[in-house]
Amino acid sequence: MATSGVSSTSSTPTNTGATIISSLGSGSGIDTASLVDKLVDVNKLPETNRLNTKQTLLQTQISDFGLLRSAFSKLETAAGALGNADTFNAKSTSVPNTTLLGITKLDAKASVGEYSINVDQIAQAQSVSSGNFSSQTATIGKGTLAIRFGSWNNAVDTFTVDSTKNGGTITIDDSNNSLVGLRDTINKSNLGVKASIVAEGSNFKLLVTGPSGASNEVEITATETPGALGLASFNFNQTTRSLTQQQEGKDALLRVNGMSLSRSNNHITDVIDGLEFDLFNKSTTETVNIGVTADKTIAEKAIRDFVSAYNTFLADSGKLIGFDKEKNEYGSLRQDPMAKNLVQQVRSQLNAAVGGLGGSFNTFASLGIRTELDGTLKIDDSTATTSFRSAMDKNFESVRDLFVPKTSSDNAQISVTKYTDKSVPGSYNVVITAQPSKGQLTAGAMVSTFPLDTTGKTYSFTAALDGIAASSITLPTKTYATGAELAADLQSRINADAAISAAKAVVSVVFNTTTQKLEFTSASYGSSSKFAITAASADMADMGISVATGTSGTDVAGTVDGVAAFGYGNVLLPALGSKAEGLNMQINAGATSGKITFSRGFATTFTGLIDNFLKTNGLIKTRETSLTKDVDKVKTDLTAVDRRSKSYRARLQSQFSAMESIVRSLKSTGTFLTGAFKALSASSNDS
Repeated sequence: MATSGVSSTSSTPTNTGATIISSLGSGSGIDTASLVDKLVDVNKLPETNRLNTKQTLLQTQISDFGLLRSAFSKLETAAGALGNADTFNAKSTSVPNTTLLGITKLDAKASVGEYSINVDQIAQAQSVSSGNFSSQTATIGKGTLAIRFGSWNNAVDTFTVDSTKNGGTITIDDSNNSLVGLRDTINKSNLGVKASIVAEGSNFKLLVTGPSGASNEVEITATETPGALGLASFNFNQTTRSLTQQQEGKDALLRVNGMSLSRSNNHITDVIDGLEFDLFNKSTTETVNIGVTADKTIAEKAIRDFVSAYNTFLADSGKLIGFDKEKNEYGSLRQDPMAKNLVQQVRSQLNAAVGGLGGSFNTFASLGIRTELDGTLKIDDSTATTSFRSAMDKNFESVRDLFVPKTSSDNAQISVTKYTDKSVPGSYNVVITAQPSKGQLTAGAMVSTFPLDTTGKTYSFTAALDGIAASSITLPTKTYATGAELAADLQSRINADAAISAAKAVVSVVFNTTTQKLEFTSASYGSSSKFAITAASADMADMGISVATGTSGTDVAGTVDGVAAFGYGNVLLPALGSKAEGLNMQINAGATSGKITFSRGFATTFTGLIDNFLKTNGLIKTRETSLTKDVDKVKTDLTAVDRRSKSYRARLQSQFSAMESIVRSLKSTGTFLTGAFKALSASSNDS
């Protein structure tokens, strides 16, 4: 291993000592600079080599943890495909050439089967147009336009509101008081109504088009601001129809396997589960035959890809934590306990049974995927009953359940809608101790009888739904033939209120023919669900309506495995800290008890394990940070060695300098003594 920052020398303490003695004994002077360099190297070299070796190992380990991270990431990606339900629910379809329809979407949830489709009528939208306006920017009046949806009769003089559809109200003021302003306001209202301005000679007309469908025709009622009249020219209701109908609304009519169906638009999404198509034309003779079949090849490929990815992972990680035969050396992480532990956790997870699954298909081995002696996986493609081929062909549903998260309930009124990382797979007993309910208000008995004519009276009221206050609502001058018609009209007007619709609150109104009372019910569950009449004109007493608060709904209550759960609305949440924590259960009215089962599936558990290794504050990042700190520590130690070496060099230089001074002094004394002895010897000889 190469050593950086250190002078290379072959000196040893014995050789250096001999050189010093030789130099001292020679009497020819000492090369102190050379001796100092050699002594410093002898002192510094062992520590420097040790630190450089450690630094190189640490840097290699950081690099190899990066390779280990990459290997885990590739394995996680392969496992992720197995956690997608669509992988196991893939479908394929066959469609003949036709001008009647076109397939726009095929979901994995599509129902397998053969379907014959006849298109008898395509849907169209109602459109109404205004009278002529000489300018697009001339003022048109101020106030509000209330838009509701329903259906007009053939004579276009009787409108039946569709209480299941929410209309809305748009406001015309100084900011949009023009034909252009009205057009833009309608288009921005998100009501599904579109407006455009059509030029006719030197004049302009407003063309309003509703959503397609027979029950999506529009009713428009203007409420004008005194002193700024004009909006009445856009009325289109039973009392006043200032607009002209250009086209009626129609439903699409089709037959699927002989069953007659109607839909409000030509984009069909709910006739065949998971299959969506658009209608283009009708035909009295042509039948379109569509076949939907299961496609297991995608799931099989995903499983085989994972097995291949896992074997590659074992090979790649083995070179890092074991012996690399290609390089004929051990990996840098061979003695790193954490790296070896991470790989072992993955191997253990692969061989563990998937929690929450009953039956025999809960491990890889049960699918005919064996673990070899070297740890790699091998797919059994034989014809044996325990082979992978047999599992795919005969037990495909169980294969899917092994990989994909699954929730189930033995009571249709109790369903699991969500789970979290804290939810422990298994089965849990649920007992409902308090039923969820909706806020309600029952009006008094009807004073008037049907048909109810509102002419000459003021039927107005204000209401609050789920704590949301609505604006005052006034019923128009008309005749309600039945209580059902009155209920539908009230429901439509309340739900169309700007504040109510913005809050997505919904009320249903029905007329109880037995009690002759109107009943108002919030669509939401729980203690925050309520309906109240906050003000009412005197004439509303004819309908049994007066100021009243109604009855608030109740939150569901119950236990999960004997532990009290938290209820909000019709959602039951297991206690914090319990094994079932994080399982959201939707409880429908009437449920008393049931058993729910939750399995996270192999893929979700496996990818969750690897994600703990790879995330920004995960185990690998923590270890890399620790190694980086160790590298910095080694660099600090190398700097300290250099600093100590410099101090040692200075000390040696000082010592040799002192020694040389002494030697020079001794030599001078020796020379003096030699001269003195010579002089004494000469004097003695003379005498």
